[in-house]
Amino acid sequence: MRNLPYYEVIAPFYDTIVPRDVKGICDSVEEILKGYTCKKEILDLGCGTGRFAIELAKRGYRMTGLDITDEMLEVAQRNARKEDVKVRFIKGDIRNFQLKKKIGIVWARGSIGDLLNLNDVKMAFKNVKNNLLKKGIFVFDVRNYSDFLKTYKNGYHHETRNVKKKNSVYGFNFVVKINKESKIAHIQGDVTVKGRKTFETHEVNHMTRSYTEKQIVTLLCDARFEILQILPGYMHEQGMKHGARIVAIAQR
Repeated sequence: MRNLPYYEVIAPFYDTIVPRDVKGICDSVEEILKGYTCKKEILDLGCGTGRFAIELAKRGYRMTGLDITDEMLEVAQRNARKEDVKVRFIKGDIRNFQLKKKIGIVWARGSIGDLLNLNDVKMAFKNVKNNLLKKGIFVFDVRNYSDFLKTYKNGYHHETRNVKKKNSVYGFNFVVKINKESKIAHIQGDVTVKGRKTFETHEVNHMTRSYTEKQIVTLLCDARFEILQILPGYMHEQGMKHGARIVAIAQR
């Protein structure tokens, strides 16, 4: 199951305290898709605040964003209105969603790592395949377990982030502990929002799973996908070192 309280709590300031190179990652996705004949229509699986779906919609793609958390979808819809971009956002679980019609491309940016149980991942992969057109493309990424261990030495990491935006200062103080047997990282801490006359504190309690390339290959083969490529990350992404992510491209 996804760790819902985390996303419910963090949704209003997720993009601020969890920054991503949206344009660089979308450049990479476009580069990946150039090699395959498919319509410019994508399902963003686990779309969160919609930042990737919105960017790709600006580039001419017909985008659908699916997420299980109402609070994230509310932010996504607000962001799309602000950017004057048309994106269809729907609520659903990546393990059992059903589109009205099958689609040519499914992209899961980070959401597979929120599935902590391998059986849930198998369900998600099977469900993605069922919603893809024949020869449809499935692109997704996960954290690379080997790199995770190198980055978070001894299975432990502490970090503090402070970001000033408009009249508020956002703080993110958290500890990451990795269970080496399950490959699950437990993230605990708090988010603070300091305004001119206000101060909020929100507890954060989240878990995410990393994978080895061998595990990803096995899971895709079990779901009977044809593996097209395994990449050491998104080639145009800034701020994420080479090999930190495993990016998989598979075909139904």
